This record gives sequence, structure tokens and C-alpha cells, in this order.
Amino acid sequence: MSQLTRMLAVAGLSTLLALPAMAAKIKIATNVADTSNWVVGAKRFKEIVEKESGGRHQVEIHANGVLSGRNDRVELEMAQAGAVEIIMKTTPWLAQLHPDFMVMSVPWVFPDSKTAMAVMDGAIGERLNKHLQSRNLHALGWGSGSFFQLYTNKGPMKAPDDLKGVKIRTPGLNLYLDSWKAIGANPVAMNFAEVFSALQAGAIDGGISPIPLIYSSRFYEVSKNISVVNFSFEAVGFIASNTFWSKLSDADKALVRKAATEAMAHQRKVADDEEADLVKKMEAAGVNVYTPTTAELNAFKAKLDPVMPGFRKQIGEDLMKTVESEVARVRKP
Repeated sequence: MSQLTRMLAVAGLSTLLALPAMAAKIKIATNVADTSNWVVGAKRFKEIVEKESGGRHQVEIHANGVLSGRNDRVELEMAQAGAVEIIMKTTPWLAQLHPDFMVMSVPWVFPDSKTAMAVMDGAIGERLNKHLQSRNLHALGWGSGSFFQLYTNKGPMKAPDDLKGVKIRTPGLNLYLDSWKAIGANPVAMNFAEVFSALQAGAIDGGISPIPLIYSSRFYEVSKNISVVNFSFEAVGFIASNTFWSKLSDADKALVRKAATEAMAHQRKVADDEEADLVKKMEAAGVNVYTPTTAELNAFKAKLDPVMPGFRKQIGEDLMKTVESEVARVRKP
């Protein structure tokens, strides 16, 4: 190598070393309303990333489905293609990608949200994240979507017989459709974005959603009855595109992961703390919130006896038993 070549090489290296670390515009897309506690978590992520990167990274939050036309599939494909850096998706929806995600939605498997999130923070969450990574996605953290409750125009719903002929919207997962059919309702799958107008038009009589989503999506303005059945739990994935993730330096990966973990821990607390307050607000707006007795709830559970063995087989007995043992471990004093 000549002296000139060596000088040019050194100069080039010096120039590269002088370049600032990569700056990123991080877009977060979600189909929920901007009043949702999901967005509270996204805002905490934005605050941490922008502060700790000294403003080098800028975070934009796009709620209400503005980037995807409120289409979950489009939003997912945007993330897989790298058109958006982060999306927020629930485990019931992610079960369309891999049946293992369905284990988080099994009716009445979790006694409370704290237990469910402890399970997601362990080996089960790692297993589910591997399924995402095989699809060009990467879970940075998990938040609480809370438990699905039954909201209806008619009611209150105290027993399975009350649901005869009642058309309710559920996510498009056979576990939900078959379960509520077995209970006695007439379940229909419907895009989440269409639910409010369908309730207004009388195309459906109600549905299942967590209390925070019933409130933030204003379903309670039409459906004036809520039965607190704690049917099944959903976790909320804070999910990055691998296209985005792979471009980050190790230091930036650590920052983004730290911010996501702290953000979703904050979201979990907000989700837990706000439920009682949201129930009071809906009751003040004329909503009848009914909590079934133990006997009434057991009548709902008993209706699932014929369908649960098939779903346990579909999910896998080993996975089911692993989750059940994890629940027992977490609950052990």
C-alpha cells in the first residue's frame, strides 16, 4: 500500500468514526383509539427514547388506524415490510399467525392480569416471540390488554339462557366463536373498526372486549349492559419490524428494548388502575355493570366442557400444561 493510499484510508476511517450514530424516525402504528392505555404506553416509550437518545431518535405515534385504514392485516404487513417500525397487536389476533398464541386466550385459565403477565414475562413469552421472529417481527415487550367482558344492548346477561339468539361480535378466532356458540349466543367475527357502527345499526347486539376498550371505543354509548365474566385474557405485543431492528446498533437496541420494557410496565399499571374508574364512569353514563355470582359464572364455564378438549388438542397438551403449571407457580405463596 502506498503512502497516499494509507493516508486516504486513514482519512476515510476518521471520517466514518466522526459520523454521528444513526438517527431514526420511529413510527408506532395501532388501530385503537388515541385515548387507549395502549397509547399511554406508546407515549412513555416516545418520552424515554427521545430523552435518552438526546433527540437523535424521534418517535411518531399513529393511533386510530390512520396508517393502515384500521385494517389489522395491512398494519402487520406494513411492519413485516419495514414500512412502519413498531405495531401493537394482541395475542388473540396473533393466534392467526401461529396457534401457540391461542394459549393466552383460553377461557378462565388466568385468575388475574398480574398472573397472566408473569407468565408472558417468562418462557412462554420467549416461545411466542420466536414465532414472531420467523415472520420478520420482534416483540420488544408485552402489556396488559385485560380480560374480555360481555357487553350487550339487551340484558343484563346473568345466565347462558339469556344469550339465546343474541348476536355478539368476537375476534375471528375459532376459540371465541365456538366457545360463545356453545354458551348459547350467536357469535360473529367482525373487524374491530366496524363494531361501533354495527352496534348503532343493530347488526349486532353486543360483543366481548376488555373494559378499557369498551370505554375508549365508546361501545358503552350503545350497549348499556356489561357482564363482568373475565372470559379470557389478552396480552398486547409491542412489536418491532425486524427491518428496523436489524439496522440499530447494539447500544440503540439496548435503549429501544429498555424503553419498551419500561413503557409496557407503565401501560400494565395504568390498565390495572383505570378499570374501576372506567366502570364508575360508564355506570354514571347509564350502563348496568353486573358481576355474576359464582354459581352463575360456573354455569357459563360448564357450557364449554364439550369444546375445550378439542382446543386443548389443537393448542397442544404440553403447552397447555406448561401454562397451567406456570400459573400454579406464580400463584404459590
